[in-house]
Amino acid sequence: MSMKLVSVAALGLALAGCASNPPPRDLGRLAFMVGCWTSPPPVPAGQNLNLESWSPSESGLMFGYATTVKDGNLVTWEQSRIDLKSPRATYTASPEGQRAVIFVEVPQPPPAEGAPAPLPSVTFENGDHDYPQRIRYYKTEAGLAASISKLDGSRPFNYSWVRCKY
Repeated sequence: MSMKLVSVAALGLALAGCASNPPPRDLGRLAFMVGCWTSPPPVPAGQNLNLESWSPSESGLMFGYATTVKDGNLVTWEQSRIDLKSPRATYTASPEGQRAVIFVEVPQPPPAEGAPAPLPSVTFENGDHDYPQRIRYYKTEAGLAASISKLDGSRPFNYSWVRCKY
């Protein structure tokens, strides 16, 4: 067999392999949250390093976890999931293995006519929970951010993350 024929056959197999890849995966309507997120570097000594990670939607469920580390020691952790199967998603959080708390998505008003589309965001609320009662995730120019508060906006706390680099 000639070298030219072997080369053409190898190229054909490589192209066939590329053509058989599955289509790009739909990450779901909260795709802006998917991935690993960390506090923007550098994190000064004595400050918290926050990490949050969200999976793509699998059959309408996203799975997440968060950790806070200070001076190399785990301070707190949380396991979460977002159920997207209903028109209003639910966010279930279980900080440090405690009883799960469920928050319900707040519908977003449509943007004003002619206004530019806002960056993606989602807000969840549970007025029966002590704190937080509102959790909002939103895309930023730098990455991902979240804010937590009471329903009236009191006791706000903000997080901001950039993509993790491994």
